[in-house]
Amino acid sequence: MADNENFNLTKLNQLFLSCIREDNVVDLDSYVNAYEELSKLFGILGSIFGFVVADVVEKIEILRDYRKSDEGDHYISVQSMINYEVQQKTTDNKKKASGARTLLRLHRAMEFTARLMTDVRNAEEGAKMSSITATAYNATLSKHHPWLIRKGVGVATYTLPSRKQLLEKIMMHDDQSKVEDLMEAANLQRQMYDIIQDIYQKEKLLDLP
Repeated sequence: MADNENFNLTKLNQLFLSCIREDNVVDLDSYVNAYEELSKLFGILGSIFGFVVADVVEKIEILRDYRKSDEGDHYISVQSMINYEVQQKTTDNKKKASGARTLLRLHRAMEFTARLMTDVRNAEEGAKMSSITATAYNATLSKHHPWLIRKGVGVATYTLPSRKQLLEKIMMHDDQSKVEDLMEAANLQRQMYDIIQDIYQKEKLLDLP
């Protein structure tokens, strides 16, 4: 994966815009490419989310392997992937991580990044990233993590940079016009999240182990 410092919010927004086709069909290749860019944000947050970065890299590779496989034509979009695996009864495959299970892990983390970007954008200039991140994490991703990880994240948030330092790391400084790009990114992720959440909910796949 590319160096964390190369995180580009404008590129991220363009990638997410390219994900959604007509009728809210989500192109899987575009989704994976957008998520690869998004994962750099976890790297910028430091070791606190190192376990998320490693997990995201693994999940991205699994989905790309499915696209390159003999079954690849069934994995063109999120919808076609889910439909195929539901029909084949492989969503809860014990021998190999299914595309549905793999995407669900990325989907859950996206709820956190959308909330985090919203909260960073809305926070006051001197706000502490430790508080912003803890609030976003506790409201989203923490519900999918065991107690030990939740505890570790809670302690590690105190090592995070300030809001101003974070914006500088993603080369936004505190220019309000650029900070507004955070809200665009958050809105695009929320739109993506809602579409995929609806797919999983209809197929009763939100609790895949």
